[in-house]
Amino acid sequence: MEDRPHAPEGSFVNHVRDQLDHLRLAQLSLAQSGGHLLSLCVPSVAFGVGVHKFLHAGVLTSSMLSIGVVVLCCVYACVGDPRKRRSNGFGAEVARLFHASEDDIIVGDATLLDLSDEETKLLQYFRSITVDLKSEKAIFRTWSMVGGGKPGVGAQEQLSFTAIRYHASFLCYAVATITMRIPNFSYYGGEIILWVLENLLLKPKVFEFYLHYWPELKKKGPFVCRENIMWLGHVLHVAALYEMLTKDNRYSSRHGLKVIESDGEEYSTSLPELALHLAASMRMNATGGVPCEPGLVFFQCQNHPFCGFTLLEGLGHFPRGFFNEEKHRFQDFAVKGMRAVVETGGIKIACVTTKQNNEAFDKAYDRELATLENRLLGGKSIAKSDGDTDNGTASPSRILASLPFAHIGSDAWDLNYLFFWATSTAAVEKIYENFVKARIDDLREFGTWGDEAASYCCREKEEGAAELGGWNSAPPAVCCFGLNIPKSAWSSAILPVLAQVKDWKNFSLVETWLKRNLRQETSSSRAWLGESCEWEIGNTANYAMAVAMKNGSDVRALHHGLWLNNNKENGAATVVSCSPKSLQVWRCKENTEGTGLSFGFTMVASSVAKFVLRPPASRREAKLKLSVVGRTELQEGLDLKWRETSNGGIEISVVRKKANDTTSQGIFGGFFASSTEEKKEIGEEDEGEEVGEEDEEASWRGKRIEFSVNLKASPL
Repeated sequence: MEDRPHAPEGSFVNHVRDQLDHLRLAQLSLAQSGGHLLSLCVPSVAFGVGVHKFLHAGVLTSSMLSIGVVVLCCVYACVGDPRKRRSNGFGAEVARLFHASEDDIIVGDATLLDLSDEETKLLQYFRSITVDLKSEKAIFRTWSMVGGGKPGVGAQEQLSFTAIRYHASFLCYAVATITMRIPNFSYYGGEIILWVLENLLLKPKVFEFYLHYWPELKKKGPFVCRENIMWLGHVLHVAALYEMLTKDNRYSSRHGLKVIESDGEEYSTSLPELALHLAASMRMNATGGVPCEPGLVFFQCQNHPFCGFTLLEGLGHFPRGFFNEEKHRFQDFAVKGMRAVVETGGIKIACVTTKQNNEAFDKAYDRELATLENRLLGGKSIAKSDGDTDNGTASPSRILASLPFAHIGSDAWDLNYLFFWATSTAAVEKIYENFVKARIDDLREFGTWGDEAASYCCREKEEGAAELGGWNSAPPAVCCFGLNIPKSAWSSAILPVLAQVKDWKNFSLVETWLKRNLRQETSSSRAWLGESCEWEIGNTANYAMAVAMKNGSDVRALHHGLWLNNNKENGAATVVSCSPKSLQVWRCKENTEGTGLSFGFTMVASSVAKFVLRPPASRREAKLKLSVVGRTELQEGLDLKWRETSNGGIEISVVRKKANDTTSQGIFGGFFASSTEEKKEIGEEDEGEEVGEEDEEASWRGKRIEFSVNLKASPL
């Protein structure tokens, strides 16, 4: 306990502190969530022994009475509205910070840092498990997690922590966090996110679990559910993030967001419609949130619709600040009622409320939706009090109970995304500093990430494990605690939080431990965190988010629409496709003169590297043409080719010079001119052009290639 003052060696106080430390370690190490409450009974048993000694009562009787008192206290802590007890709140300082500053977004230096080798390898891994999969069989062999269900014909799957929807969504958030630093090449990240939406999140295998909880919605579809935020929230967040990166508004158009169930029924909505639906569902809930399962409001899941709201405001689908009322209402509830009473972390996992996907809530929902639509049309929204709808009629929603304990992985999920949308990041930092950091410090002091022997939580791939689709995690025992979640999972989840609060001491320790389980393939240049198939993708995504944040990705600015180049009237050219797909692009941004693009990528072979560019638009109404007016020299042995495309764009290719070339190729009067002064139409290939010897091919693999082109846009 190096950071804690010690009493003199051998003293009674020192002995008592040691015993308390051991009790806290036991509490942190219990394998099941119920164990957190059970661990409170340990001192009660000790108290019972003391009662027996001094009052001569039976040890069993005394212990049972003591345990009964603890249970009653826990029941008191659980049942009812938690805002009525001061111990459930984060305090006046956090409340003041949430209201002190609106949208405290500081846009940093406009200079975008290149991607690191590690980031490009992580991107290659994400691509290999998404767009590179060509059949549904391959997809669901890779995405084989059952989400806490039981595998087998007819078994209900996708109901728990490792459901596909979470892995798929986390992957998209990680991809966006990395690729936002190469905005001219947002195509790369957008293609992956689009694939995830179309092949996972909007597929029956992933979303049809909703009929298990809400069978009454059969033939009505998932988009009308007033709960199920654990799927609807991610769909809103991921689809809005896709539009922010790519400016492709397909999901915002009418009926643009659609699903087809396994029985062939089709249901659709749009991002703005879904946002209003979820906001109305929030407004009629007593917590200001939306339940995941019937009547169960998890803090972490509320982040994703709020992130979606923020993105849609940044995109201009709603006025900036349109959803601030809903944000403040949930923040106010959290400040007063979501502090964990049992300090196994900082933030309660969930609250139990009245189920709201039923007829009793129909009128309340209609009123709240009408209020939002009136606000969108410019009408004023009436300030609502807790438990009331805007017209003063009591809401059927009630808070029935709250879970008094927390989990460090849940805290990580809560705080990571809260940074993206909260009205004040200072308030989020204060919650971490006052209520979560102590738990991280406890875990660090007990050697959670420093003991080499503990690495069996993510042990090496075992013989025969390939059939499981990943690495086997040791059963959650001493090195893991609570809810059967492996140490690797909550460690990777806390890492992006540590980056955002700039707790670099703990960040370095956790990152170092995770890196011991970072798998890398030289042949495919991929990197990922080894784990079982139930955890591998989600773990890698959280780790990748943290790495990108450490390297300069400002995800809050991205969500608020203040992303670099986003609001520039005359944006630079952007890449809309590239080949080969295995290229590791680590730079694609405006050059220092602001007249073109600088590219950087790692060659995987000496064959053609091709980029197709979309020209900038100085005036939206003008049709523009793009031409190359200059370039910098490449490394010896390489050259550039380019040709204009039919839509006014340009295709730039990096090629290997032929052995007899003595001069670089250039553009001349609409034709390419070679050293032999032979004229060829733009884009025409040399007949019989040789690919090159294998040793020459191999010599270019892994080399970093850099070049710049100057681009000029002019009206036709």
